[in-house]
Amino acid sequence: MDRNKRKPVDYLIIVFSPILLLFIWQFVSEGGLVNTAFLPSPVKVLQTFIGMLSNGRFHEHFSASIVRVSIGFCIGTVSGITIGILSGLFKKVDDVLTVLFSVLRSIPTIGLIPLIILWLGIGEISKVVIIAIGSFWSILLNTQSGISGTDVKLLEVARILQKDKLTVLGRIILPASLPSIITGIRLGISGAWRSVIAAEMIASMRGIGYMIQYAREMSQPAVMFVGLFILGIIGLALDLIVKLLEKKLIFWS
Repeated sequence: MDRNKRKPVDYLIIVFSPILLLFIWQFVSEGGLVNTAFLPSPVKVLQTFIGMLSNGRFHEHFSASIVRVSIGFCIGTVSGITIGILSGLFKKVDDVLTVLFSVLRSIPTIGLIPLIILWLGIGEISKVVIIAIGSFWSILLNTQSGISGTDVKLLEVARILQKDKLTVLGRIILPASLPSIITGIRLGISGAWRSVIAAEMIASMRGIGYMIQYAREMSQPAVMFVGLFILGIIGLALDLIVKLLEKKLIFWS
């Protein structure tokens, strides 16, 4: 079944499923079926969000996280694609990096946070590095996979036509590996957001992660839900943006 060809009933399900969930949540919370100290109603969460918008608290935390993720993700993306292309094209580079990267990749990003803070302190640089690492691996691995998966027949034709290496890279290898690279970018964005939240929860005075952590300590579940909802909405929006970019760039698929 083609997932791009949905029936009208499919769109109704997509739209009304979250609305129905919110109604059930509101009924359960306001009906006294659960303790609102642990599960505030959607109306309470919305009121809290509006209050945070009006007093500027939300903008302060949101802008801090956005700036950190943007810088760290760009660094992770450029590094992942560059090293992925080099290791995919040159076997010696791949041989040198395979064992080292295999060991480092097995270490969870959150496990590196104490070490990075020890080396770089608790300033912005450490958070950017953590985000870059969180997005780096997915982009690197998918770039390597895309490069190595290039059709051998196309490469053979280029060799017969005596095309130079830059032409082969730009006209054959990169276009063929682009779907895999974009998949890595989508995963890298998720990794970047997970990393910044973890970093802000441990060492920060601003950011959505800090906001959630502080709300937990102050027993403010509505604020925690605001942070979680914002993370989900941002993640959905970024994923949709990358999908649109994918359709524009991979127009031949």
